[in-house]
Amino acid sequence: MIEKIGVICQDANSLGFLKGLKARLKCQAELIPAPAVVGKSTTMTRRQAKNAWAFFKKNGVDLIIRFTDADNSRWQDVQRSELEIFPEPAKSILVCGVAVRNTEHWLGLMQSYLAETINLPKAQLRTATTDPTNQIKARLRKMREFDQDASDVVALIVENAPTEAFQLMLQHNSFQKFYGDCRAEAKKSDCDVPNELHSPGNGPA
Repeated sequence: MIEKIGVICQDANSLGFLKGLKARLKCQAELIPAPAVVGKSTTMTRRQAKNAWAFFKKNGVDLIIRFTDADNSRWQDVQRSELEIFPEPAKSILVCGVAVRNTEHWLGLMQSYLAETINLPKAQLRTATTDPTNQIKARLRKMREFDQDASDVVALIVENAPTEAFQLMLQHNSFQKFYGDCRAEAKKSDCDVPNELHSPGNGPA
């Protein structure tokens, strides 16, 4: 079983996305964020990866999730470079997810559901013509309760997304790859996880 997951991500929205995905996969593992020394840059250096691995090994994690943004790069190139910089012993328990262009764009793929949830006109989520990142971030900040962790807002959005909305994200190759890799690691550790990949338009599990 996976009991501890080391997490390296850029911001609260990214962490919230991972929390929400963990909930959808019925995973009870503890998330252990990387220390500040690792940094929160889009891409990591070998030194940062080495420091992260040393920290996670000391804390006995069963899996490492590196989650970052592609920004204006090809997500496949970002994923490849991020996986390559980690020490060899870490790679057997390492999964790298890369959002195109960022976490907010992934959320925006669930257009109708997200628009209703964050009270934003659906037209503003049409990423082909405009970049909705700032509008989404602003709405997420307004939704946050004064005593609520910033990551929990996004976590609840992902966790509570109707299946049909969640599968809109799964139709995007970058998220489908990340979701599939997470499930594969869970299955290797004999974790009983649901599978939302099986639907028209999505690839095999």
